Amino acid sequence: MVRCVFLTDSLNFSGGRRLLLERAAYLRSIGWDVVVLTQTSEGALAGVTPVDVVPDFSPANIPDCDVIVATTPREVELAWRSGKGAVAHFCQGFEITDLEQRVDGRVLPPRYEGSGILHAAKLARKKMSWKRKIKRVDAVYRLPTNLIAVSKHLAEELERRYDRKVALCENGVDLSVFRPLSFPPSWGDFSKENPLRIINVAPYKVTFKGVGTTLSAVDKLKGRGVPVRFIRVAPSISSSERGDSLVDEFHENIPTERLAELLRESHMYISNSTEGEGFGLPALEALASGLVCVLSGISSYKNFSDMRDFALFVPEGDAEATAAAVERAAAMSAEDVESIRSRALEVAGRLSSKKSNERFAEILAEIADSGDGVASR
Repeated sequence: MVRCVFLTDSLNFSGGRRLLLERAAYLRSIGWDVVVLTQTSEGALAGVTPVDVVPDFSPANIPDCDVIVATTPREVELAWRSGKGAVAHFCQGFEITDLEQRVDGRVLPPRYEGSGILHAAKLARKKMSWKRKIKRVDAVYRLPTNLIAVSKHLAEELERRYDRKVALCENGVDLSVFRPLSFPPSWGDFSKENPLRIINVAPYKVTFKGVGTTLSAVDKLKGRGVPVRFIRVAPSISSSERGDSLVDEFHENIPTERLAELLRESHMYISNSTEGEGFGLPALEALASGLVCVLSGISSYKNFSDMRDFALFVPEGDAEATAAAVERAAAMSAEDVESIRSRALEVAGRLSSKKSNERFAEILAEIADSGDGVASR
């Protein structure tokens, strides 16, 4: 029996944390000895799987095991320093890509956008901070851990940068939860009484989620008189964001089942994530729910399938192209919409959570069995 420890600082909702806990729950279900350590028992993800609360992730609080699974750089470093087992660095994204895009100015958090001498000085200081963070995160990736990536492009990028073997375990969607309605919302003849329901799932402050671009696109649509009802879902929503009149519905820290319901009730999903996106599970969940999706043309989304007509792709960071794609989709015939929905369901059907969980267990078993803690690709 493989002894496995998972580390997560809290049970607050995030897609990555949810996936980590679901992996632990699956391993328990197949008979593994699994311990999940967290620093609080409260949060929207409480109940996904049993946890043990510890004050910190010092060596005294991490039991001896075959494999320690961690995701964030800080938790990976603490797992490695504990010396209690081989470390699986579960890479659900690559923080350095986002930080590099900030440094070169391609993508900036909204609070650092602006003009003027004072703003330029503030931004210059922040860029120095981001450069220092890149060095810290890079040092964690260079530790002798086992890298597991959730997408092909991420695995390839990590292998290129670190000249190491990276195990690939593509994410999957729970098709029993995320599924289309037998009779999805009717398409066409959108009006104020029958608006086009567009949903976006992402934390606003995470730069690589591109929420600002999506909001700008919605602003353009509403400005043109397109009858849109825009729905935002996030782990937490700040008071300043709640004051944004572009958003018609806010949903904060909701259970997975409620998210699935909101997706099924919607017509369209938009994501303008940037290249820093590791996988983009909410987009896959939207595809599995039979939504027409407008997605940025980044590696994560294009790696879902070799097909290119399961969604409408737009250039990264392009609000105008996003708005145009929505208008184009809104004018589609019912037959064209059914065709794109069918392709979306086909793509999602190939990326099931069952296959993903089985692959994850296979990789961890190889790490546990390997004398040097290195799994095969």
